[in-house]
Order: sequence, then C-alpha cells, then structure tokens
Amino acid sequence: MRRRTFGLVAAALAAPGIARAAWPEKPVTVIVPYPPGGNNDIMARLLAPTVEKEIGQPLVIENRGGGGGTIGAGAAARAPADGHTLLFADIGILAIAPHLFARLPYDPDAFAPIIRLTEVSLLVGVPKDSPHRTVADLVAAAKARPDALNFGTPGPGTAGHLATQMLMSLSGTKMTHVPFRGSAPAAQELIAGRIDLLIDGTLLPAVNQGQVRAIAVTGASRSPFTPDLPTVAESGVPGYAFTSWHGVVAPRGVPADAVQKLNAAFNAALREPAVIERARQLGLPFAGGSAADFASWIQAERQKFGPLVQASGARVE
Repeated sequence: MRRRTFGLVAAALAAPGIARAAWPEKPVTVIVPYPPGGNNDIMARLLAPTVEKEIGQPLVIENRGGGGGTIGAGAAARAPADGHTLLFADIGILAIAPHLFARLPYDPDAFAPIIRLTEVSLLVGVPKDSPHRTVADLVAAAKARPDALNFGTPGPGTAGHLATQMLMSLSGTKMTHVPFRGSAPAAQELIAGRIDLLIDGTLLPAVNQGQVRAIAVTGASRSPFTPDLPTVAESGVPGYAFTSWHGVVAPRGVPADAVQKLNAAFNAALREPAVIERARQLGLPFAGGSAADFASWIQAERQKFGPLVQASGARVE
C-alpha cells in the first residue's frame, strides 16, 4: 500500500500541468566570491534589505574567497538551478578569467545573467607617504628599476590585476605582482606602506580619510566622484582606459519567473535614495537594466578582454 501510494504521488508530481511552488520557496543564498570588505561584498549587503522586502525571503550572504573569485564562482555554478543560489559576480569572473586562467573550476557559460549593477572607474592608489605623486612619477620609477616596485591586487584574474597589467604594457614597465585574497587585505597593505601600488575600486573611503593617496582614475573620462583626479591617459599613458563592473548571476537553467522577480527586486534596490547615497560615498555608480541587457554586455566584454589579456602577457596556470 505504501509503495502504491508513493507511486501515485510521484506520478502526480511528474504529470504535465502540475504547478511547482511559487519562487522563492526558501531563503536565497548569495555567494560573494571574495572576502568581506570588497565591492562585491559591500554591494550584496547594501542591496540585500530591499531585495529581501521585494521577494519576501531573506538573503543569506556567504563569503567564499580565493582564486581571484573563481572558487566561489565554481561553488555557485554547481548549485541547483532553482533560483535559490545567486553569485555576486564581476568583470574578473565573467570576462577576464576565461582568458587568463589555464583551468577554471566552472564553465564561463554556466550562469544565467540577472542584472548588471555597476560600471566603475578604478582608483590608482599609492601609500600616503609615497614619493610618487603622479602616474608619470610611478612610471619613471618603474622604468628606472624594473621589478623593484610591487603592486597588490585582490587576486589573480581580478579587475585590479588586469588594469595594472594594462598599465605596465602600455607604459613599457615591469613591477612585481603581490596577490591577496580580496580588496580589503590588499588595501590594508597599501595603507601600511608595504606595497607600492594598488589599482582598485574600493579605495575612495581610504582616500577621503587620508590613509591613501589617489593619483589617477582608470576610466576614459574623469569620475564624477573624484573630478579633480586625472585619468591615467591624461597622466602620460595614451590609450589607457579601463572600467570594472559588478552583476548578479544564477546557475544556468534558473526558472524564468525567478529571473524576472530578481531583476525587478534588484532594480528597485538600485533606486532607493539611501542606497544611492551610500554608493556615492563609496564611488560606485549604478547601472541596472534587464537580464537580456546584461547577457549582451557580458558577451561583448568577454570578447574585448580576450585580446587585452593576451597582449598583457598575463597567465595563471
């Protein structure tokens, strides 16, 4: 009898037309593939309250750092595609790493785009007591002593890594790479003066507090958040332009209704006045838009960074 009852229930659940429970059925896990303190982590925690209100379930944020974000991305790619696991991804994971790493713990196409959150011009930061007050100063010192200066990054394959590789390539310099497990520990080493350079998107608070000196921004134009800072191109490295970005993805195969609800919830969070003000303080300009927009953006960025990574000579085995 038990066997027959189980069989009838199983058949009924598998029958066409039987509606599954409405998404979300439980809390949604958000994998942040970097340690606490970086932009991905900040964005996740900043947007979570509004998103939770919009979808009616809590967001459980899990920091899984390492491998320039690839370890956390691999965990997200292997999660069930039911809409209850998200990844706070970025340019490094979705556009740079496929060209930079010889092996990845995930298929770069294993994700369904949800929304692009930001497009960020990075800050070129040096210790507050550094003798290098401009990019030209830094380039001159690096040319005079190849590999003597060291630069930090949040890890191999991150935006800061490739942005610095691009700087070295276009300026004809060589510096020594010191990778960290995220932006926060790299920034602490810069503040302490133990590294000579960090190009990163999380430095604005430290700059405003006088802990770090910013000497340029990486975008093609000056940032509205730091209008007095020149671009790297203005500072003597013609052709240099680099912006980072962040976005939310889910394992490929996630239900369409979950994508739609998540996209609407995150767009709502990006419109919250308090969220906008906090993002302004952090130097994080918002993007937003549809899931389809983000899908097109990822493909275009991946195609753009293939030649850039190859030209930089960067490779992680």
